[in-house]
Amino acid sequence: MEVVIWRDSVAMGDDIEAPHEWVVPVAADAAIGAVVEEMLRVGYLASIAGGRATWIVEGAQPLAVVAQQWAAPRWLADPELPVSTVRRPDGRPDLQIRYWCQADPDRVFDSLRTGAPLPDRYGG
Repeated sequence: MEVVIWRDSVAMGDDIEAPHEWVVPVAADAAIGAVVEEMLRVGYLASIAGGRATWIVEGAQPLAVVAQQWAAPRWLADPELPVSTVRRPDGRPDLQIRYWCQADPDRVFDSLRTGAPLPDRYGG
């Protein structure tokens, strides 16, 4: 099976390499946590100057928050879920990684966990 991962661009220079799509062959029972760990291991997410990028990992729903300044993702879903259970039924990428700029990742995580509105990604 293949998982398609797509991430947002972080800046105009990053757009040169867009679209940021990565097709990853995985076993049908591969855990979503293992797929995200591989994504981090290979450096798929862009790093930004200042070291404070915040990312939201989504399947059919938000799954985790990844922050450049954190050592590990913070999970909203069970990272042991098989990746086959989080595939999007509407044809969009299986995993979308949304760049939430330099918003406080703790606030982003808490908002997603509680259902509160997300903080402004641009800090305004």
